[in-house]
Amino acid sequence: MHEIDRIITACRSVVDAGKRGVLVTVIRTQGSTYRRAGARAVIGEDGTLAGAISGGCLERDIAERVAMWLADMSPRLITYDSTRSDDLIFGLGLGCRGMLDLLIEPFDAQHPPRLVTDFHWSGLDPAEWTTILPNGESMIEILRPPRAVVIFGGSDAEPVVQLTRAIGWRVEVVKPRAPFDPHGFDAAVVMTHNFERDAEILRQLLASPIPYIGLLGPKSRGDELLAEIGASRDARLHSPIGLDLGAETPEEIALSIVAEIQAVFERRSARSLRELETPIHETVDKPACA
Repeated sequence: MHEIDRIITACRSVVDAGKRGVLVTVIRTQGSTYRRAGARAVIGEDGTLAGAISGGCLERDIAERVAMWLADMSPRLITYDSTRSDDLIFGLGLGCRGMLDLLIEPFDAQHPPRLVTDFHWSGLDPAEWTTILPNGESMIEILRPPRAVVIFGGSDAEPVVQLTRAIGWRVEVVKPRAPFDPHGFDAAVVMTHNFERDAEILRQLLASPIPYIGLLGPKSRGDELLAEIGASRDARLHSPIGLDLGAETPEEIALSIVAEIQAVFERRSARSLRELETPIHETVDKPACA
């Protein structure tokens, strides 16, 4: 499920329970912050939490103030600033050194968030959403659908399925010899352990527009499969699939595969963060997108 759908569901759960809460949206960031513009959290008056705008410290502080904001149900902008090394905000001791502007929207059954009442999308195509701020400004987001992954494999493919679903990607598992339409997928993972079946699948995938094709097994096997179907190595083909993590178990292999797919689509090197000479995130305002 996409993060935006989880947030909307959380708002509805608070209302359905006859309770009140606040919808918190990150509007703007500067410096080092845990989340970027467009991140959201729902905090109920009873302390329930869904979503994340920080590692938990800001959510705890906001939860302490929910009752005050629910008194008049008016949306407001607040700022958290942890750029000073000697400044422990409200005793939180934030690990990041940045600033966040947050939109606080109190809500209940009579005052539902506009995100809940007005946002609609298929979940398959990008959608634009505009958040109106109390000061008259607005934040425009381009919400991208979850990545779609098609997996060909047996029992050892299950950890890949579970992990991709856990991070919110859309997954389809194709059973042996079942027909499939390669269009509409961002990535394909081939791990059937059957040479003829892999050759058939690989032929179809290479003829499709899928931007990432991962093939389980050693490089020599991948070369044999390509020779079998009369094809050459394609820049989209990742054979062997996965990152060099020393993976052995099916679960470790799944981590290696999913991590590589994430790195490829985000155009990242997959190096250790400590080796980077640039910030993890941009240090200037980043347009909101999820």
